[in-house]
Amino acid sequence: MGLQIRFVAAVAVLLCAGAGTVQAADAAKGEAAFVRQCAICHTIDKGGDNRLGPNLFGIVGRRAGTVQGFKYTNAFRNTATFEWTEGLLGPWIALPAVMVPGTAMATFPGVSDRDKDDIVAYLAAQK
Repeated sequence: MGLQIRFVAAVAVLLCAGAGTVQAADAAKGEAAFVRQCAICHTIDKGGDNRLGPNLFGIVGRRAGTVQGFKYTNAFRNTATFEWTEGLLGPWIALPAVMVPGTAMATFPGVSDRDKDDIVAYLAAQK
C-alpha cells in the first residue's frame, strides 16, 4: 500500500477513535499541557528557534514540513504532503508514528485524549 494511502487510512482511524469526545477544548489548559509535554522539543513563539522539533508558531494553515532551518526526516518529507489543520493535529499529537511511520517524532508516545484537544486549541490560537 502506498504511503499516502496508509496515511489517509491512519488519519481516518484516528479521527474515528476520537469521535466520541464531547468536551470543549480549553486553550489555557492546552498551554499548560504544551509546556509539560511539548516544549522540551518545540518552541511556539513567533520567530522562535527550532529544537529537536520545529517551531510551531502559526502551524494551523501551514504546509507540513516547511519550517525554515528544520531538517525533517525523509519519512516525513515524503509522507506529510498536507496542510496542518486542527483536525490533523489531534491525530498527529496522539499517535505520530501511526500517521507517519519513520518520523523522528515516532519516539514520542503521544498525548492523552484529555490533553489532546486542549493542546490543539492552544496551537491554533498561536497566529
